[in-house]
Amino acid sequence: MAELSDWTCEFGGLVMGEPDSPISIVGVDGLLTLPEIRSADQTLVQRDGLWVGDDYLNGRTVTLTLEVYGRTRDEFTTALSSLQAVFRRGGAEAPFRFRFPGVAGDQTAYVMARCRKRSAPLDLNFAYLTCNLVVELFATSPYIVGDVERELTVQSPWDGTSTALRFSSPGNESAFPVITLTNAQNCVLTDEVTGRFFGLTYGGTVTIDAAARTVVSAAGNHFEDRITDGSTWPEFEFGEHRLTLTSEAVTAPTVATIKFRDRWT
Repeated sequence: MAELSDWTCEFGGLVMGEPDSPISIVGVDGLLTLPEIRSADQTLVQRDGLWVGDDYLNGRTVTLTLEVYGRTRDEFTTALSSLQAVFRRGGAEAPFRFRFPGVAGDQTAYVMARCRKRSAPLDLNFAYLTCNLVVELFATSPYIVGDVERELTVQSPWDGTSTALRFSSPGNESAFPVITLTNAQNCVLTDEVTGRFFGLTYGGTVTIDAAARTVVSAAGNHFEDRITDGSTWPEFEFGEHRLTLTSEAVTAPTVATIKFRDRWT
């Protein structure tokens, strides 16, 4: 999808907030707000306090306040009709994309949402071809996701050279990568910042899906039983990372192609 400009958003193909557009963004609530927490704490019987349980996030509500202004009656009508067509009930969740300064690592990001409410009271402003419209979107997933999938590569040492991949993760939630190992031979991928590693006794091409917890060969066979003891599934939390890859391959270096999207709550 096309990169958005600062202080714009897009839903259903309609871009809002562009310069000289009849649709301006007045305010957005719910993107920097932590969604409601669903706690698993349990009440203690005949004792003070609670038994500590895990906390989980409910869905995310995003409230979008827009101003519609038309230089002509036709422009005003067209803009208002476009908003009504895009923000309608029902349908599957769709990406609400946005780019606001400092939000989501200062990059274009999105939440998967659908319209739950639309309000635009008729008042005297309509006579002057202007109105405010408030839209409530609801996302069943609380996660804000980077619009662009990041792709990084690191290879095992070869011909006396040693390589390391340095990068930073801006998301406040861990990103779980999909890693494809080409020409793998008993590899170990290590994050030297966190000290965690993921080892695999396998030869060939294989794909590691950290979110799905799967290890699948190019032929479609599963090899989760080849994960070495002490390994942890790769994840990239907020901050700096330094990845190194070791391999027993002798014909060519092993190359790890790492794909993931940054995430926030």
